[in-house]
Amino acid sequence: MSIVFASAAAQAAAIREKKVSAVELVDAHLQQIDRYNAAINAVVNLDAERARERARRADEALARGEVWGSLHGVPFTVKDAFETEGVRTTSSYKPLTNYVPESDATVVRRMKDAGAILLGKTNLPLLATDFQTESPIFGRTNNPWNPARTAGGSSGGSAAAVAAGMCALDLGSDLGGSIRVPAAYCGIYALKPSERRVSGRGHIPDWSIPGGSGPRHTVRHLGAYGPLARSAQDLRLVFDIVAGPDGAQVDVPPLPIRAARTLEISKIRLAWTSDVGGLPVHRGIRAALTRVATRLTDAGAEVHELESLGIDFSRLWICWGQVAGAEVGAPLPGWLRQGMRLHFKLMPGSAEVNAALVRGAGLGLKQYLDWLAVRDELTNSVDAAISRVEGWLMPATLGPAFAHQKAKPLDIDGTPVPYFIAAGTACTSPFNVSGNPVVVLPAGRTEDGLPLGLQLVGRRWRDEDLLDLAAAVASVLDPWERPPGIGHSA
Repeated sequence: MSIVFASAAAQAAAIREKKVSAVELVDAHLQQIDRYNAAINAVVNLDAERARERARRADEALARGEVWGSLHGVPFTVKDAFETEGVRTTSSYKPLTNYVPESDATVVRRMKDAGAILLGKTNLPLLATDFQTESPIFGRTNNPWNPARTAGGSSGGSAAAVAAGMCALDLGSDLGGSIRVPAAYCGIYALKPSERRVSGRGHIPDWSIPGGSGPRHTVRHLGAYGPLARSAQDLRLVFDIVAGPDGAQVDVPPLPIRAARTLEISKIRLAWTSDVGGLPVHRGIRAALTRVATRLTDAGAEVHELESLGIDFSRLWICWGQVAGAEVGAPLPGWLRQGMRLHFKLMPGSAEVNAALVRGAGLGLKQYLDWLAVRDELTNSVDAAISRVEGWLMPATLGPAFAHQKAKPLDIDGTPVPYFIAAGTACTSPFNVSGNPVVVLPAGRTEDGLPLGLQLVGRRWRDEDLLDLAAAVASVLDPWERPPGIGHSA
């Protein structure tokens, strides 16, 4: 397999062992972008010359015996919602079309400090608010497995770039599934960490909207920031780099990061279910769950099928809508806040969730605090339900990537399901409410070749345990494969 499809860990090792230079590796990825990005439209703000210069300096440093960090010389991209020093950052919001930050978001700075080389930024919908990636500035991102299908959203450019070998890693954000849905649709790995394990400083709009008069850091709940990659090991590699307090987002706790362990599959205790609040789930995803559970059982794991996870999906969805609507709307200009309320009102989704989003955008303080109290109650219920096992294995989405479309109900094995629920929030938003860490694992394909993804949900704050578990589960999965028609340019 070409170096551009190797894991980030393998690329870093190849550089340290001088099997490939950082310049050669950066050039290989830039050639991949040049060859495939026109059709996919994943990378939207390229910083090629500075990437080549940093690669040259990385090679010079290595020749002197200096290693900058665990990602020395490895190319990465970031979602265009994260501020990047000297590189245009728009969050697909037209008033920011020409905004060039003077500093990096925390996660970007930490990746650079670990030796990684920023190639550019990846596409997203307006202010990260849809489960398709259609930017009012940069246009639509297509799925590398089938350009007629969506790459998902809001980190759709991130997932498409990783799947197509345009970068080794990308960093995304997830308020209701925005890392996990694109990863599942594009057939890659991804991590939504526990809420507050990773700082969101420098993410737009979670932190602030530059040039606006609104308050800073208004999205204080539900959001998480994490990596998209082609292996479970790479998720752990990046988590170790980006997690922890930064002196800016004060509610990121100073938890120590535990070293990775190799789990014996015979000691794993998992529960799995295809039930998502009674909604229909695509037959391919149900088959993938059964297949993975069988492989784990055959390998000696203790795996139990559950008819239900024992949590109130409906109440979790509505709580997510109320809190998300309130916090996402807070930093927006009045005209845009009204537009977002209209957007949620008109979007064909679950009537209850859409109503919650609309109401949330205009909540008073008492109602907002009441919903945070409900969130605490629901979080405790999820904690209690998952405490008997190390993780839950369940669908990441209700179905595979759907055809590009204006928002309308999606067909899930013959059953129409409202867009906002079917395209994203059904499987994912409950764990934004509860704050649990979640890993997405690629788990095969549909009969017509579209990727299928599963969620592995871990216990809150125990991200390292989940990542160890994900690596063990990944060992029984088929090896990662690149999308058909996507070769390499080197």
